[in-house]
Amino acid sequence: MYAPPAVSGAIVLFMLPRPTVELVRAEGNAFDLENRLTEAALEELRAQFPRNTDIRQVLWKAAVLNSLYNAMVRNIDLETVAKHIVQLANDKHLDQLLDQGCLDAVFLICGCSGLKDYISFASKFCIWHNPDAYPIYDGNVRACLSAYGKQDGFAKFCQEDLYYYKKLVEIVRAFRNYYELSCFNFKELDKFMYRSGGQILKSRKGQESQPPER
Repeated sequence: MYAPPAVSGAIVLFMLPRPTVELVRAEGNAFDLENRLTEAALEELRAQFPRNTDIRQVLWKAAVLNSLYNAMVRNIDLETVAKHIVQLANDKHLDQLLDQGCLDAVFLICGCSGLKDYISFASKFCIWHNPDAYPIYDGNVRACLSAYGKQDGFAKFCQEDLYYYKKLVEIVRAFRNYYELSCFNFKELDKFMYRSGGQILKSRKGQESQPPER
Protein backbone atom coordinates (compact mmCIF):
# COMPACT_ATOMS: atom_id res chain seq x y z
CA MET A 1 0.00 0.00 0.00
CA TYR A 2 0.87 3.66 0.17
CA ALA A 3 4.36 4.33 1.52
CA PRO A 4 4.83 7.48 3.64
CA PRO A 5 7.18 10.23 2.59
CA ALA A 6 9.96 11.30 4.89
CA VAL A 7 8.41 13.58 7.49
CA SER A 8 9.59 15.29 10.61
CA GLY A 9 7.91 14.89 13.97
CA ALA A 10 4.67 16.72 14.67
CA ILE A 11 5.01 20.13 16.24
CA VAL A 12 2.23 21.64 18.33
CA LEU A 13 2.60 25.38 17.86
CA PHE A 14 -0.17 26.40 20.25
CA MET A 15 -2.38 24.84 22.89
CA LEU A 16 -5.19 23.02 21.14
CA PRO A 17 -8.67 23.15 22.68
CA ARG A 18 -10.11 19.88 23.92
CA PRO A 19 -12.49 18.45 21.30
CA THR A 20 -15.70 18.49 23.33
CA VAL A 21 -19.09 17.60 21.89
CA GLU A 22 -19.96 21.29 21.85
CA LEU A 23 -16.78 22.28 20.03
CA VAL A 24 -17.04 19.51 17.44
CA ARG A 25 -20.66 20.41 16.80
CA ALA A 26 -19.80 24.11 16.46
CA GLU A 27 -16.99 23.36 14.02
CA GLY A 28 -19.31 21.09 12.07
CA ASN A 29 -21.88 23.88 11.81
CA ALA A 30 -19.17 26.27 10.62
CA PHE A 31 -18.06 23.72 8.02
CA ASP A 32 -21.65 23.33 6.81
CA LEU A 33 -22.06 27.09 6.45
CA GLU A 34 -18.86 27.37 4.44
CA ASN A 35 -19.62 24.35 2.26
CA ARG A 36 -23.42 24.38 2.12
CA LEU A 37 -23.74 24.28 -1.66
CA THR A 38 -20.96 21.72 -2.10
CA GLU A 39 -22.43 19.33 0.46
CA ALA A 40 -25.97 19.76 -0.91
CA ALA A 41 -24.80 19.11 -4.48
CA LEU A 42 -22.89 15.98 -3.49
CA GLU A 43 -25.76 14.61 -1.42
CA GLU A 44 -28.26 15.21 -4.23
CA LEU A 45 -25.96 13.45 -6.69
CA ARG A 46 -25.43 10.48 -4.37
CA ALA A 47 -29.16 10.21 -3.72
CA GLN A 48 -29.87 10.26 -7.46
CA PHE A 49 -27.16 7.68 -8.24
CA PRO A 50 -26.72 5.54 -5.08
CA ARG A 51 -25.23 2.51 -6.87
CA ASN A 52 -22.09 2.07 -8.92
CA THR A 53 -22.94 -0.21 -11.82
CA ASP A 54 -23.54 2.42 -14.53
CA ILE A 55 -20.34 3.90 -15.96
CA ARG A 56 -21.97 7.22 -16.85
CA GLN A 57 -23.28 7.72 -13.34
CA VAL A 58 -20.04 6.66 -11.69
CA LEU A 59 -17.93 8.89 -13.93
CA TRP A 60 -20.19 11.81 -13.11
CA LYS A 61 -19.94 11.09 -9.37
CA ALA A 62 -16.17 10.58 -9.47
CA ALA A 63 -15.55 13.79 -11.42
CA VAL A 64 -17.74 15.92 -9.15
CA LEU A 65 -16.33 14.43 -5.96
CA ASN A 66 -12.78 14.80 -7.20
CA SER A 67 -13.33 18.45 -8.03
CA LEU A 68 -15.37 19.57 -5.02
CA TYR A 69 -13.45 17.53 -2.44
CA ASN A 70 -10.00 18.09 -3.97
CA ALA A 71 -9.39 14.34 -4.07
CA MET A 72 -6.27 14.72 -6.26
CA VAL A 73 -7.15 12.30 -9.07
CA ARG A 74 -5.67 13.46 -12.36
CA ASN A 75 -8.37 14.31 -14.89
CA ILE A 76 -6.77 11.94 -17.38
CA ASP A 77 -7.29 9.08 -14.88
CA LEU A 78 -10.93 9.75 -13.97
CA GLU A 79 -12.48 7.56 -16.67
CA THR A 80 -10.14 4.68 -15.79
CA VAL A 81 -11.00 5.02 -12.09
CA ALA A 82 -14.73 5.13 -12.88
CA LYS A 83 -14.51 1.98 -15.05
CA HIS A 84 -12.57 0.28 -12.26
CA ILE A 85 -15.31 1.14 -9.73
CA VAL A 86 -18.00 -0.23 -12.03
CA GLN A 87 -16.05 -3.44 -12.48
CA LEU A 88 -15.75 -3.73 -8.71
CA ALA A 89 -19.48 -3.23 -8.32
CA ASN A 90 -20.18 -5.98 -10.85
CA ASP A 91 -17.42 -8.46 -9.88
CA LYS A 92 -16.63 -7.76 -6.21
CA HIS A 93 -20.01 -6.55 -4.91
CA LEU A 94 -18.63 -3.11 -4.11
CA ASP A 95 -22.03 -1.64 -3.30
CA GLN A 96 -22.68 -4.32 -0.70
CA LEU A 97 -19.25 -3.71 0.82
CA LEU A 98 -20.03 0.00 1.05
CA ASP A 99 -23.37 -0.72 2.70
CA GLN A 100 -21.61 -2.99 5.20
CA GLY A 101 -18.88 -0.43 5.90
CA CYS A 102 -16.16 -2.90 4.97
CA LEU A 103 -12.69 -1.32 4.75
CA ASP A 104 -11.89 -3.61 1.82
CA ALA A 105 -13.90 -1.19 -0.33
CA VAL A 106 -11.23 1.49 0.10
CA PHE A 107 -8.39 -0.84 -0.84
CA LEU A 108 -10.26 -2.29 -3.81
CA ILE A 109 -10.85 1.18 -5.24
CA CYS A 110 -7.15 1.97 -4.73
CA GLY A 111 -6.13 -1.16 -6.62
CA CYS A 112 -6.67 0.22 -10.10
CA SER A 113 -4.06 -1.35 -12.36
CA GLY A 114 -1.57 1.08 -13.84
CA LEU A 115 -2.50 3.99 -11.59
CA LYS A 116 -1.15 5.31 -8.30
CA ASP A 117 -3.03 4.52 -5.11
CA TYR A 118 -5.62 7.29 -4.96
CA ILE A 119 -6.23 6.62 -1.27
CA SER A 120 -7.67 10.07 -0.51
CA PHE A 121 -10.20 9.74 -3.32
CA ALA A 122 -11.07 6.19 -2.30
CA SER A 123 -11.73 7.18 1.32
CA LYS A 124 -13.83 10.17 0.25
CA PHE A 125 -15.80 8.08 -2.25
CA CYS A 126 -16.53 5.53 0.48
CA ILE A 127 -17.49 8.00 3.21
CA TRP A 128 -19.75 9.72 0.72
CA HIS A 129 -21.70 6.46 0.41
CA ASN A 130 -21.49 5.45 4.08
CA PRO A 131 -20.61 8.28 6.51
CA ASP A 132 -20.71 5.98 9.53
CA ALA A 133 -17.94 3.65 8.40
CA TYR A 134 -15.06 5.41 6.66
CA PRO A 135 -12.78 8.14 7.99
CA ILE A 136 -11.35 10.44 5.35
CA TYR A 137 -7.66 10.22 4.53
CA ASP A 138 -6.12 13.61 3.81
CA GLY A 139 -3.49 16.05 5.03
CA ASN A 140 -5.79 18.04 7.30
CA VAL A 141 -6.92 14.90 9.14
CA ARG A 142 -3.33 13.72 9.57
CA ALA A 143 -2.28 17.12 10.89
CA CYS A 144 -5.13 17.16 13.41
CA LEU A 145 -4.46 13.65 14.69
CA SER A 146 -0.72 14.22 14.84
CA ALA A 147 -1.00 17.45 16.80
CA TYR A 148 -3.55 16.12 19.30
CA GLY A 149 -1.53 12.95 19.72
CA LYS A 150 1.55 15.05 20.46
CA GLN A 151 -0.33 17.24 22.93
CA ASP A 152 -2.66 14.82 24.71
CA GLY A 153 -1.29 11.36 23.96
CA PHE A 154 -4.77 10.03 23.15
CA ALA A 155 -3.23 6.95 21.49
CA LYS A 156 0.18 5.42 20.86
CA PHE A 157 1.21 5.86 17.23
CA CYS A 158 4.07 7.22 15.21
CA GLN A 159 3.86 9.80 12.45
CA GLU A 160 4.25 7.19 9.72
CA ASP A 161 1.19 5.27 10.95
CA LEU A 162 -1.01 8.09 9.68
CA TYR A 163 -0.04 7.21 6.10
CA TYR A 164 -1.56 3.72 6.25
CA TYR A 165 -5.32 3.70 6.02
CA LYS A 166 -6.09 0.81 8.38
CA LYS A 167 -3.90 2.36 11.05
CA LEU A 168 -5.46 5.76 10.40
CA VAL A 169 -8.90 4.27 11.00
CA GLU A 170 -7.74 2.83 14.33
CA ILE A 171 -6.28 6.20 15.34
CA VAL A 172 -9.48 8.07 14.44
CA ARG A 173 -11.48 5.59 16.50
CA ALA A 174 -9.09 6.07 19.42
CA PHE A 175 -9.48 9.84 19.03
CA ARG A 176 -13.26 9.55 19.12
CA ASN A 177 -13.20 7.26 22.15
CA TYR A 178 -10.63 9.26 24.12
CA TYR A 179 -12.52 12.53 23.78
CA GLU A 180 -15.93 10.86 24.28
CA LEU A 181 -17.29 11.81 20.85
CA SER A 182 -19.17 8.59 20.06
CA CYS A 183 -22.29 10.61 19.20
CA PHE A 184 -20.60 11.68 15.95
CA ASN A 185 -20.19 9.51 12.88
CA PHE A 186 -16.98 9.68 10.87
CA LYS A 187 -18.34 12.25 8.43
CA GLU A 188 -19.36 14.58 11.26
CA LEU A 189 -16.05 14.09 13.04
CA ASP A 190 -14.16 14.75 9.82
CA LYS A 191 -15.62 18.26 9.65
CA PHE A 192 -13.91 19.09 12.94
CA MET A 193 -10.63 17.42 11.95
CA TYR A 194 -10.66 19.13 8.56
CA ARG A 195 -11.06 22.60 10.06
CA SER A 196 -8.75 21.97 13.00
CA GLY A 197 -6.08 20.38 10.83
CA GLY A 198 -6.30 23.25 8.38
CA GLN A 199 -5.61 25.76 11.13
CA ILE A 200 -2.72 23.67 12.42
CA LEU A 201 -1.14 23.49 8.96
CA LYS A 202 -1.69 27.20 8.42
CA SER A 203 -0.06 28.06 11.74
CA ARG A 204 2.83 25.68 11.09
CA LYS A 205 3.44 27.21 7.68
CA GLY A 206 3.38 30.69 9.17
CA GLN A 207 5.82 29.64 11.86
CA GLU A 208 8.18 28.12 9.30
CA SER A 209 8.11 31.32 7.25
CA GLN A 210 9.37 33.37 10.18
CA PRO A 211 13.11 34.09 10.40
CA PRO A 212 14.95 31.90 12.90
CA GLU A 213 15.56 33.31 16.38
CA ARG A 214 19.01 34.78 16.89
